[in-house]
Amino acid sequence: PLLGDGLALLGAWSFSGYLLLGREAQRRGLGTWSLVAVTYATAALVLLPAPWLVGSSPLNWPAGVYLCAVLLAVGPQVIGHGTIHWAVRWISPTLVALAILLEPVLASLLGYLVFAEAPGALVFLGAAVLLTGVALAIRGGQTPEEPPG
Repeated sequence: PLLGDGLALLGAWSFSGYLLLGREAQRRGLGTWSLVAVTYATAALVLLPAPWLVGSSPLNWPAGVYLCAVLLAVGPQVIGHGTIHWAVRWISPTLVALAILLEPVLASLLGYLVFAEAPGALVFLGAAVLLTGVALAIRGGQTPEEPPG
């Protein structure tokens, strides 16, 4: 469990840096879609040798695997993360990160609506805690209005 916690913390730090660096790159004049192209092309090149490093070869996979890889690249990556990059250009990175925390709650809701998979009581409890925390963080970041006069 401690290793998992450490990896989760490292992932959170990495994603925070990713958002902040993306915002700074856009502030310095790099367009959102240029940032997406550079980021994902770099990631693809870095990950290209991964199958061979684990003893596999991507040259003989079934055609469906390639189709799924393309769909994952276009859907969640380009559209999803591209939207995140666009949002972080105009909205606080903290608020964007908080919105991203809502993803598991929405995924559970979709799982129920599409696949009739009812979440357990702990999922509802976790969703309530998460939604409360996001609401408090958003509310805490707002400044109260000045009284008139």
